[in-house]
Amino acid sequence: MGARRIKSIKENSTSELVCISDVVEDKAKILANEAKCGYCADYRDIITRRDVDCVIVSLPNKFHYEPTVSALKSGKHVFCEKPLARTPEEALGMVRAAQKNGVYLKVGSNLRYFPNVSRAKELVDQGAIGDLLFLRGWIGHSGAGKVGTWFLDPEVSGGGTFLDNGCHILDLTRWFLGEVSECMGLVTTGYWPIAPLEDIGLGIFKTSNGKLAFIQSSWVEWSDYMYMEVYGKEGFVRVDNRSPVCQLVLGTKKGRREIFDYSLLPPQSYKLELEDFLQAIRKGKQPLASGYDGMRAVQMTFGVYQSSKLGTRVDLRGPTDENL
Repeated sequence: MGARRIKSIKENSTSELVCISDVVEDKAKILANEAKCGYCADYRDIITRRDVDCVIVSLPNKFHYEPTVSALKSGKHVFCEKPLARTPEEALGMVRAAQKNGVYLKVGSNLRYFPNVSRAKELVDQGAIGDLLFLRGWIGHSGAGKVGTWFLDPEVSGGGTFLDNGCHILDLTRWFLGEVSECMGLVTTGYWPIAPLEDIGLGIFKTSNGKLAFIQSSWVEWSDYMYMEVYGKEGFVRVDNRSPVCQLVLGTKKGRREIFDYSLLPPQSYKLELEDFLQAIRKGKQPLASGYDGMRAVQMTFGVYQSSKLGTRVDLRGPTDENL
């Protein structure tokens, strides 16, 4: 992910890549030479620099908390990769640090910038399908790329598929339906020998105003990557990102269908995500998805974990921005 973020910064005419940090200094040096910027092995050398305004944290999950909080305390805006943290407690600490120091914290959520997802959100907000009723969706991939990596170390990752790729669609669930209040969930290790981590997870969520969402996440989705439907009283939207398709269907309850096909467009979600982050800071407003959004996705994930363990509903009513 770090290489993708470097590319996005270099291609953005309003930003400058100042420095790259990696504990493997030779790696940092190679990347810096390619990107024509400075480098260091200790991230603390970056967050104390006066010529650095924003920091992107692109590290394994275990190492999100400390660099993010340190940068926020140093007055830097932070863009942290998803999931925001390994636990709800870590995530809450990061959000509080941003608020206390008057800077912005953004979590990676590039699915918001997929053309069919962003268009679907516009249509829903415009009332194209009427008052919303429910959402269902899934996200997944084969999981093969996780084998032999830090993703399978619970101490480093914090969770399996639901915390990894699942946090994307959990973020979209709140973005479309609104705040969640409770959940029921089940997780299992069905294929990969990775217990206690899960490679399949299911969650049913209820929003504060009674809407329902059914979400599945997996590392055994042989035909990746994401599919989501949102239904309203007057119609529906279907977001189809089953590779290589990128389509949106707008339908009405009377049978009308309109298809928006973006399949031939080059990927640009990371570019758009960075630009939105920079523009928000310039305008003095919270970038989206915010650190709070990232925290809620982590809380939703752990709600599913707790529900699966206890066999009960789990209360997800969390702190609001005002009472953190």
